[in-house]
Amino acid sequence: METHLKPFSAENVPLKLPDLEEFYVLAQKTIHSLPHKFKKLTNTLFIHVQNFPNFTTLAQLKLNDKYDLLGLYNGIPVPLRLTESYSKAPNIIYLYRCPLIFYAYNNQQSIQDLVHKVMIHEIGHHFGYKEFDLSWVENNLS
Repeated sequence: METHLKPFSAENVPLKLPDLEEFYVLAQKTIHSLPHKFKKLTNTLFIHVQNFPNFTTLAQLKLNDKYDLLGLYNGIPVPLRLTESYSKAPNIIYLYRCPLIFYAYNNQQSIQDLVHKVMIHEIGHHFGYKEFDLSWVENNLS
């Protein structure tokens, strides 16, 4: 019996890929798993799941490939929300479903674990951590 390998395509993936709602549920699980002292500071945080980042977002971040962005925090970090004018601004974490699926598949990582890691990263931005700080934490403490 001869076996022929097929190139990667959506038809060759034998599993059901999570839809937008399932990504939202995974993101909510991360928020619910936070220690209480952090969880109470996420009550103004919204989660928005999209298949891909929009062109404006990609242009602002100087990204050419729509698969290069897994998630994004957009808002005023907690340390800066002390003034009344900032306290009403929305805080949103965007998760990008297709890039997350693609990254997980190519890195042999579970989608659940990757969504959790991206959520923790974006929540870190919500708490005021910069990219360098988060990279250091991820490289040295994970």
